[in-house]
Amino acid sequence: METWKDEVLVADGAMGTLLFARCPGVTECVESLNLLQPGVVEQAHRDYLAAGARVIETNSYAANRLKLAEHELRSRLEEINRAAVRIARAAAGGGVFVAASVGPLGAPLWPLGMTRAEEARDVFAEHIGALAGAQPDLFILETFGTSAELELALQAAREVARDFPIIASLSVAEDGRTLGGEPLERAFDRLRGAGANAVGLNCAVGPHIIYEALAAVADRLDFPFSVMPNAGYPHRLDDRAVFGSSPEYFARYARRFALLGARVVGGCCGTTPDHIKAIAAALEGVHPIPVQRHGPPKQDRKNRERMLAAVPKAEATAFERKLGHRSVMTVELSPPRGIDAREAIAAATLLAQAGADAVHISDNPTARLRMSSVALAHLLSRETGLATILHLGCRDRNLLGLQSELLGAAALGVSAILPLTGDPSNAGDFPKATSVFDVTALGLTQMVGALNRGEDHAGNPIGAPAHFRIGVAVNPRAKPLAAELERVETKRAAGADFAVTQPIFEPDALEPFVTWAKERDLPVLAGVVILRDADNAEFLHNEVPGMQIPQVIRARLASAGDPSAEAIAVASELAVTLISTPGIAGVYLIPQERYEAAAAVLAAARQSLRSALSPGANAP
Repeated sequence: METWKDEVLVADGAMGTLLFARCPGVTECVESLNLLQPGVVEQAHRDYLAAGARVIETNSYAANRLKLAEHELRSRLEEINRAAVRIARAAAGGGVFVAASVGPLGAPLWPLGMTRAEEARDVFAEHIGALAGAQPDLFILETFGTSAELELALQAAREVARDFPIIASLSVAEDGRTLGGEPLERAFDRLRGAGANAVGLNCAVGPHIIYEALAAVADRLDFPFSVMPNAGYPHRLDDRAVFGSSPEYFARYARRFALLGARVVGGCCGTTPDHIKAIAAALEGVHPIPVQRHGPPKQDRKNRERMLAAVPKAEATAFERKLGHRSVMTVELSPPRGIDAREAIAAATLLAQAGADAVHISDNPTARLRMSSVALAHLLSRETGLATILHLGCRDRNLLGLQSELLGAAALGVSAILPLTGDPSNAGDFPKATSVFDVTALGLTQMVGALNRGEDHAGNPIGAPAHFRIGVAVNPRAKPLAAELERVETKRAAGADFAVTQPIFEPDALEPFVTWAKERDLPVLAGVVILRDADNAEFLHNEVPGMQIPQVIRARLASAGDPSAEAIAVASELAVTLISTPGIAGVYLIPQERYEAAAAVLAAARQSLRSALSPGANAP
């Protein structure tokens, strides 16, 4: 692409929104039109060429195996992509460049999401390889939210399309950073280092915000860049996305982009041949200006670090002070099913009086509707003074919602967070509710850790840092245990600083995990379920995955004259044994909403321990 050294190239506009507008019956997978209606796709290319475009993009943006599989088109991947290049080539004449379009996966990468880097590279390599086989002139890897994912696409491209020029294009948010929160210049440098011939910005926002983002860094870029904004922000009209920026408005910014040093200028979502015609007219006779790096941007990191150091840390709760030093006793409390929190407050008051150090607050457990756990945490802390351990699941909230929830929890005094995946929605009250799951429990752990450092997941400062203790859920009976320990270690590296086990009925089974945790100074809270009766024990043992209740306990409950009292006795004995075990920092009682029983276990366990320990011992 030596051409962009000597002139500003006009690129085409939107393909997806244009084809959707021209084919009302097509509501998804616009790439399928390469096979179903190739004439319509070719005419779109010809219309952009007639408007003055010198670079046209193939209709292949989402033609990777993950996206195509959603439409049962996985087996036709190569056919769809090769047709995309062939159709564009048929429309192109002399002096026109055919750019193969490749978009992101549409799912977060591990550990934030479930897609591993190796899988992502493989998906990109297959997509890019199919396009390369049809011989486009260049590739445009576009609309990527993070340089990390775009770098994986670049690595794949350099493996399967080594000799093709590549434009690596990111999307930015209103603050001028990438959608992943990266400073633009840093992201561009990373992409150039990964092998991009040019970088760029496209989609997400309109010309004004993209101009502001580029103006802040353009004088420090010594490599070509492209610009392809949306036609402003979309609004809904008759179930369609409508973009409002006029061709005349776009044309004014096209010239400004060229004066910044842009070598390729076009449009993205909502732009039409009319927009490209206006861009071409505005750029007629405009020559590219030389670009040269003038030095690094100003850094304010030291000022920010000094500011954060001056912020006083919130006073630690009794739970935080005792964790890892003295035995703690915590109890799970379920939020109410309605708006009346009085019973929950009364239960927490009872537990505090019985000696609980903190309450765990579940998050819509078993996918059943409950009051906001953050709201209840605040109410309980205010009314009882108890520390709260918030169970936060990934099921109901996306990346933005989880961080918003955490900021609110920090402001309301929540002591600790236990990141969890969460039960699928189809198991609960609203089986048709959408399960989000675009963040993993590990990704959520990293997110909480970032807030503790005073920044959001994208690295943007939040002011005063949060001070959450971060838990990790553990199955100490997992087989193989090594895989479970590796998972815990990964979360520990991400910021987790205490562990909460699944229910334990045989304390000896904890020994391998406790030994491992003790070597790493990881406090362990051992889970203890307070059974209701023999039927409850049989149900949990036979129907709940991972729950193994020994026969001796089930028989003991079955023969008891007062099963409820016997269940309390069993839980009390387990709690005493576990707290007395070296390496165990405390217990986590799961009362199945029997809070009087939990208070009885707390009282019995503390009394037994006081009687068993010698004077001056480490009493809980």
